[in-house]
Amino acid sequence: MNTPDGSAPKRFDKALMGEIGLCVFLVIVFGLMFVTSYDWEIEAGLFPRLISGLGLGSVLAYLTQLIWRNLKGHGGRSQRILDIPWAKVTGDSGSVKRAAFGIIAWAMAFWLGIVVVGFHVAAPLYLYSQMVIYGEVKKWIAALGAVVCLLIIIFVYDRLAETTWNDPLLFDLVKELFSI
Repeated sequence: MNTPDGSAPKRFDKALMGEIGLCVFLVIVFGLMFVTSYDWEIEAGLFPRLISGLGLGSVLAYLTQLIWRNLKGHGGRSQRILDIPWAKVTGDSGSVKRAAFGIIAWAMAFWLGIVVVGFHVAAPLYLYSQMVIYGEVKKWIAALGAVVCLLIIIFVYDRLAETTWNDPLLFDLVKELFSI
């Protein structure tokens, strides 16, 4: 079986083996989380079982797709969602450093946003900004994605899982200012 350019496919190069190794590690972690959570009371173990079960299923599906595409000769890396920040990176080290710094800066901004304004505000804003800046989607589509994100947080985490959230620093500051 040949690739589109007529050459024999590279079966398992180093990057692919690293990705497969990471997937196997995640399967082990999610599997252990899933099995371990059955020793807990139903209230404590339900959410970890749900998350680890979904994680296990997702990683196994991804691993199957990865191996299948490689065996079929379509192993060339198509752009995936996590590759978007790297899409416009050229081979020079300055471009790679700027992209890496940008990814780290966005992660830190997201964390800081959670601490300062809370998860309900930070997560939809982060999703919106990533969709507009990196995904280059229309702003109304990004806004719709942010609203769906907020609805998932409210209905799945707040109502269904009854998640306890930290009080954001900004809200604490406002409470303190108005209680004086």
